[in-house]
This record gives sequence, structure tokens and C-alpha cells, in this order.
Amino acid sequence: MTQGLLLPVAMRWAKLPPDTSVDEERSLAETAAIEAALGAIPKLAAGLGTGPKTVEWLRQEYEGRLASAQARSTGAEDHPALLMHQDYTALHLALIAHRRDTVIRLRDEHHIDDTVLRGLQADLDSEELRLSGGATVE
Repeated sequence: MTQGLLLPVAMRWAKLPPDTSVDEERSLAETAAIEAALGAIPKLAAGLGTGPKTVEWLRQEYEGRLASAQARSTGAEDHPALLMHQDYTALHLALIAHRRDTVIRLRDEHHIDDTVLRGLQADLDSEELRLSGGATVE
């Protein structure tokens, strides 16, 4: 029992650097997966018959994701790609809240029923959860 209590103290005393291997592996995997997806876009889009506007839209989205992933791996919190990602996320979450208020208003005005409201709220909850990185949404 005492060993478990003394371990954090001993770790601080030893001044061991934090283990960043999991973060480094995650960064490597995330970057590699995004790069692979970017490379696959032309072939997959051709096979699916995807229009050029959709292809360009997704290419830009994935290039933004790649820039954010690469910036996160450097640890520079003030990197322009990270700041833009934060702005994008904040605006997107604000728009979700606005959409949520709108569907509640439509229910309150009897334009939609509770079943439709719950379905739309579930969709908004999923979108909000995805944007917040899986963190608890309030």
C-alpha cells in the first residue's frame, strides 16, 4: 500500500521526463492515415462517380486536417493551422446551438412534433460530440 502512495513522489524526485510515446504514435498514425486518405481521393472518387466540387471540398477538408495534425505534433499551440481549427470548431459548435434553438422553437410553435425534435436533437448531439473530440457535451 505504501509503495503505491510513494510512487508519485519518487517519480517527481527522480525528475523523469513524461512518457510521450503514446502521443507520438497517435500523431504518426493520424498523419499517415490522413495522407493515405488524401492520396486515395482521386481513385475512390472516380470509382464512386463523385463530382469534382465534392472531391475538392473533401480534399480541402483533409488538407486542413493534415495541417492541424502536423501542427499538433510540433507542440506549437499558436500555430496558424491550430488556431484556424479552433476557430472552425467554435463557429461550428455555435451553429449547432443555433440549429438546436431553431428546432426547439419549431416544436414549441407546433410545426414539428416531439418525435421529429428528438431525432434532430440526436443528430445534433452526434455532430457536437464529434466536434468536441468525444468530450462530454453540456
